[in-house]
Amino acid sequence: MARKKDKKPREEEPTQKYGWDASEADESKLAEGLKRSDKDDGRVTLVDRDLTTPVIETYDADTGALEGSILLKDGNREGLLGLVKIVENVSVELDHESNIESMNFQGNLNIENPSKEDRIWDIDITLKNIEKTDLASEDIKIRELGTDDDTNVETHEFQIKDEVPNLFLVKEYVNTLPNADDVLTVRDIEADLENLKNKTSKAGSKVKTVVTEVEEEEEEEEEDETYPDGGMNSADYSLESFGISIDKENVVWFAVGLRSMFEKAISDVKLVKTIPPDFTGTMIRNTSVGSADVKGNKVVWTIDKLEPGRTAILKFTSNITVSDITARKTGPIEITYQGSSSFAGGLEIDKYDAYTRNRFYVDTVELDAEPGVWDCKLVFENASEFIIQLFNADVFSPDNEGTKFVDIDPNDVSLLPAGAQWHSKKWKYESEEYPAFRKKLEFRVMPDFQTLVNGSVTISDVILEIASMTGDMFYDIDQVPTYKEKDIFATLKIVNNGSAPLNEVKITQQYFTNEFQPPKADEIKLLWNGSEIELGSNAVSFDGSVFKILLKDLRNSESGMFDPESSLQFEYPIHCVNPVQDAKFESELMFNANTYPMSSELEFQPEVPVVEALHLRRRFRIGKEVVPVGKLGSYKIILLVENIGTAALQNLVLMDKVPDSFEYGSYSEKPEITDEVGSDTLKWTIKKLDAGDRMEITYEINGTGEYSPSDAQLGL
Repeated sequence: MARKKDKKPREEEPTQKYGWDASEADESKLAEGLKRSDKDDGRVTLVDRDLTTPVIETYDADTGALEGSILLKDGNREGLLGLVKIVENVSVELDHESNIESMNFQGNLNIENPSKEDRIWDIDITLKNIEKTDLASEDIKIRELGTDDDTNVETHEFQIKDEVPNLFLVKEYVNTLPNADDVLTVRDIEADLENLKNKTSKAGSKVKTVVTEVEEEEEEEEEDETYPDGGMNSADYSLESFGISIDKENVVWFAVGLRSMFEKAISDVKLVKTIPPDFTGTMIRNTSVGSADVKGNKVVWTIDKLEPGRTAILKFTSNITVSDITARKTGPIEITYQGSSSFAGGLEIDKYDAYTRNRFYVDTVELDAEPGVWDCKLVFENASEFIIQLFNADVFSPDNEGTKFVDIDPNDVSLLPAGAQWHSKKWKYESEEYPAFRKKLEFRVMPDFQTLVNGSVTISDVILEIASMTGDMFYDIDQVPTYKEKDIFATLKIVNNGSAPLNEVKITQQYFTNEFQPPKADEIKLLWNGSEIELGSNAVSFDGSVFKILLKDLRNSESGMFDPESSLQFEYPIHCVNPVQDAKFESELMFNANTYPMSSELEFQPEVPVVEALHLRRRFRIGKEVVPVGKLGSYKIILLVENIGTAALQNLVLMDKVPDSFEYGSYSEKPEITDEVGSDTLKWTIKKLDAGDRMEITYEINGTGEYSPSDAQLGL
């Protein structure tokens, strides 16, 4: 009688239940040796096989000896997997500071039978990491799952019972500073997101951030700091500032930073930012990953895949012009995404066993030349449409249970696709009676473990406070005689036309020369709402060609802060000392202000007249203005020439270059088309322009392709 060679003892006890567990594989190795089929029908295919033959040989994992072979049905290598799906629906509401205001969570553990033909039964599942959920037990047993919609799924709902961090960090930054793009650096945004990692919330709870009195005092102390040189602002700007100016187009920079804290990459990220009607000209500036576009009143940013720990940044700008002090909202943000690793503290599947339709038998053939000698082999057939793992097959001798003719361990037999048969190696058995072998076979339906997180995040919008000011400046005269001494009297007026009182005001005038000299401190007069007040000498400073007046810490002064609808008027002389022929005083003036506590520094630049030393010679002014008209990409170009001298101008040539990405036409005066300074140069010749006369020439341009509106600003 033939006997099979004994295999080395198994480490597991014979009484242990066989099946897949974490010692054999983990979630990242689900269905190892399988791949998804191109068809979206839930099927998988065996890989790394010799496709030239319908037979797959199987070998003893310990000895390497041939133990049998798999016969494929019609060459089929596909099959279904038993599905265990963790579905988590997570919605998080954040305030603008990314504090969690609420977190709602609904979890479903679905055990599914994807087959419409074969039932599965005796399903035994063990979970791990259930501690942060309200699941009562880590063990789930299901008697049977059917094939129709009413019987093929068993669902177990669960909630998060402990506080958990928000695994998808989102922060919006709003900045109205002129250098906002430089302020909103990748490094600083990444550092800020890092600080958000430890913010947690219990699912279903409402969480509000409360600032204590001590924290408020600390913030006030920080905000009260000023530059050592007596400048306007506190130590450093934060990443955000919210001050905008009245009656001026304000460019507001928006940046959104995203970072996934999930163990695996998230996908199908979609961010939608609603732009309120007050904003216009919304433009995408940069995206570090994915693509963004402006669609109507919404900015839409999509990312196919975002890896763990990677920071994604979107930057865009939008313009806003306000004519009153009503606060403006910047618009909320809504984000959706899908994850493939559990939000609920890493809930996972530790073990899965399930049975389905199968058949097995022993072929017993008495040899023609040797009566009483039988050729035998075990055949296990996967009669279902699932992928099956045969992990234990024992055939015992009828005479001696200690003798095994077939002894298969979990790693000995490859996976069996739908319809496949496993044939053991043949053995001989001598008996005059019909052999009756005792058989023990264990197998399972191969599982597919899926975790699907349907996540959403909403961020409330921020309010742009209208801390604003306006003003103007004029001289009593704008012409002075050459080579003489004469004073010009300047009047500066600043009006707080916002809704917030101002604690600091600074005036900076520059480009003074030896011919046009600034006033002395005691020559400056200040009128506050029409009443003269004393201006301290320490409020005035001179640095080369720059002249400054600084009113700081007004809240602690006798006059108090510069309230809304209040006005400041400064009057002082500018000393003209023997200006030469054609001398000009072309000064720049800047008004700056800030609130208390400090926010974004306000800035207003009034137009400053040009002072000229009067001399009879040709003098003229040429200017250019770009005005948006009609649809996006359409602009009207206004060229201005003005004779500001005392003599007529003759044969004055005016030229303007059209950027390559624009088409032009609709002229008020037809030009000559030349290439004097490059292609598409427009040229007009003005035969005569009398003293004091001015002339405007207009034409229109339309952007095509990758045009940049700022290119049209170039003047010749």
